[in-house]
Amino acid sequence: MRRQATQWLGSRIGLENQGAEITLANPSLPNTFERIAALIAAIGTNQFYDRVLALLVALVDYERRLVVKYSRFSAPEFLVNESMDEDSTRNYLGWLYRLDPLLRLVSEGNVPTVTTFAQMRSEDHSNAFYDEIFKSGKIFDELVLFLEAPGGAYIAFCFDHDSRLATLEEIAAFRAIEPVVAEAHRLHVQNAIVGGLESIYGDRRVGVLVTDAEGQAIYRNSAWETSVPDDQCDELIQLAFSGGEREPSNWHEHVLHWEHLDLDVAQVRSSRILFLESHAPGYLKTDIETALAAFCSHYRLSHRERQIVEKTMLGYPTSLIAEKLELSAGTIKNYKQRLYLKLDITSEREIFSLFMSHLLGLI
Repeated sequence: MRRQATQWLGSRIGLENQGAEITLANPSLPNTFERIAALIAAIGTNQFYDRVLALLVALVDYERRLVVKYSRFSAPEFLVNESMDEDSTRNYLGWLYRLDPLLRLVSEGNVPTVTTFAQMRSEDHSNAFYDEIFKSGKIFDELVLFLEAPGGAYIAFCFDHDSRLATLEEIAAFRAIEPVVAEAHRLHVQNAIVGGLESIYGDRRVGVLVTDAEGQAIYRNSAWETSVPDDQCDELIQLAFSGGEREPSNWHEHVLHWEHLDLDVAQVRSSRILFLESHAPGYLKTDIETALAAFCSHYRLSHRERQIVEKTMLGYPTSLIAEKLELSAGTIKNYKQRLYLKLDITSEREIFSLFMSHLLGLI
């Protein structure tokens, strides 16, 4: 399979792209080819996604990088985290992921191969407020490449900038390399399924079981083994197959779904793959005006205090809030002090946490 990958990648770059677009963002083409070779060598191994990341790093200059797996029903999980500190990671996985614009794309089934936060904002203004909140968390823009994985999951390679937009050259570089990475990923999934899917799902949150054409289990990962007692495995397989392909079934606090494996490989030909996911709250669909009105009503905030809450959550400094509201900076500071007393908080950071707790029904 790696020979197939080498032939395909060589023809793709040498005959079609000829490196032209790739060099827009990275003139060091030999380094790019070296990383493509390393990517091919990692097909079917636990190092594959690290090698994809290394290849993309050779094309664009970003210091903050993430690889995130988005599943159909489970909360997102980090495969590689070179961006967020411990507190930010805990907040994201705890509840902030529900505002993640990328989760919105996956939830709506509208996942492009390459996108940016700026592009998402320009195409869909309905959730612009939440996207702006990510800006206030020092994610000014994010360049993303998506790879589809079995079970309706997506692997997102995310490159953050805190002070500028992704350039046209960087976007072009990702779009030029995407067919190469996507084909390598297809071969990786094929190898991983034959080898037990450890490199895709491993010990993570999603339980995975592969059956033969007769419905007999031939592989299960540790997450499946942890969640499903041996004496209930056959019953769960029957429950899954009682529904249609990709049709979810509920099992305790999990969601079960399955799909055919369309692979021309003797070991898994005509087999099926089952997924058992912990059901997590999904993307938060709400009207921001309604949510703000409910929050301000709960705390009996005035119209002016509501304006300050909204602009503070967008990351506006006191001087800019004063400019927007045509008031002095001193007046805004006085309003904030009274606001802190009403909300029983001591800092701007707590305003957002309090709003989110109210939005999620935690208070």
